[in-house]
Amino acid sequence: MDPHPQDDDPAEAAVWQAMVLFSTLSTATEVWHAVRERRAGRDPSAQEEAVVVRPYLRQAAGELQALLMQLQAGLIQAERADEEGHIAALVRRYHDLMALHRVAQHLKVIHQRLLSLYPAVTEALVEEARLLYGQSSVLPADEDAVFLARLGSFLHQALVFTGSLHRAVW
Repeated sequence: MDPHPQDDDPAEAAVWQAMVLFSTLSTATEVWHAVRERRAGRDPSAQEEAVVVRPYLRQAAGELQALLMQLQAGLIQAERADEEGHIAALVRRYHDLMALHRVAQHLKVIHQRLLSLYPAVTEALVEEARLLYGQSSVLPADEDAVFLARLGSFLHQALVFTGSLHRAVW
């Protein structure tokens, strides 16, 4: 995917502009949410009581699973990439990257909150959250073919982790 749209393709230029705008708004929303959380006295890096952490992790596990399923659907669509045009492939990849970013953010906070529950949850579960967060952060740098192969492997690991997380916090 060419990061510089051709001057003679106004549709591609419009798609790039929309993605830049959406990315900017998404980042602004994340910052606003983080500031709001801190002002409300909630700091995900601080140790919290299990009575607060467990409900949060239940909700986060469901949201994480939904994002992973969106990525899985995108992976299936990518297998038929020959049938889609350049702009459709660009939008699909962008959607995948944005979803992967949200997965990474969820995994970061899940890891932090799992630390609050340790030793009530296994060290392996806490470590798996940390490792998955690391993987989700480096995946976007891969080229298309490598990205899709690694994404499939990552999704499998992350879905297994989500099942383990569900069992640990219920």
